[in-house]
Amino acid sequence: MGRYTVIACKVLEEELLSLAPGGHEWYFLDQGLHRSPDRLRQALQEAIDSIRNSERILLGYGFCGGALEGLRARTVPLTIPRLDDCISLLLGSVEARKAWGPETYFLSAGWLAGEESLVREYARCVSRYGEERGSLLIRQLFCHYQRVVFIKTGRQGEDLEGEKVREVAEKIGLRFEVTDGHKGYLQKLLQGPWDNLFLHVPPGEVVTVEKYYTQANY
Repeated sequence: MGRYTVIACKVLEEELLSLAPGGHEWYFLDQGLHRSPDRLRQALQEAIDSIRNSERILLGYGFCGGALEGLRARTVPLTIPRLDDCISLLLGSVEARKAWGPETYFLSAGWLAGEESLVREYARCVSRYGEERGSLLIRQLFCHYQRVVFIKTGRQGEDLEGEKVREVAEKIGLRFEVTDGHKGYLQKLLQGPWDNLFLHVPPGEVVTVEKYYTQANY
C-alpha cells in the first residue's frame, strides 16, 4: 500500500488525480452519499476501517453537514481539511468561498458528472411536470440563491458543462458567473504541510465538532 491513502468524494477525483504524487492509494466515494450524512459517515468509516498499512489517511471532504462527526481513526491517523464542504477545496481557501456570500450556489464539472446537480434536477422536473411547472418548482427550491457560480478547474470539456449550467440558471432566474478554481488547498491535502488548516486525528481518537472547528493539537 502507498505511503498515504486518500479517501475523497468522486466530485474531486479528476482534480486530485491531476495533482497525484507517486505512491498514494485512492478511495473515491459516490457523490450521492451526501444526501444522507449518516450513510456518508458509515461509508467513510468502512473505508477507514479497511486501511491498515498506510502512514496517514487523507480525507478529501469538508465537515459536510456533520457527516464526519463521530468518525474514529483506527490504526492510522487521519488528516482532514478544516472546512464546511468541498467548495473551499476547489476555490483554494475558506476566504475565497466566503467572498461570494451565502446567496451563491456553486457547481463544477465534477458535480455535473454525478447524479446530484442543478442541471439533472432541472431535467428531471421538466420531464415530469413540463417546462413551465418544472421551472417554477426549481425556482422555489433555489429561492434563497441569487447566482450560480461555475468553478473551472481545468477539466476537459468543462466549458460545455458550464454552458449547460448557464442555460438552466437563466431559465430559473439566477445570475450565472464563472470563476477559476485554485488547487493550492488540494495540493496541501496531498503533500502537506498540514498546518492549522487541517484537523489531525491520532489512532483511536474520534472526530468531534469541537475538535474540527478549533485549533488542533499536533
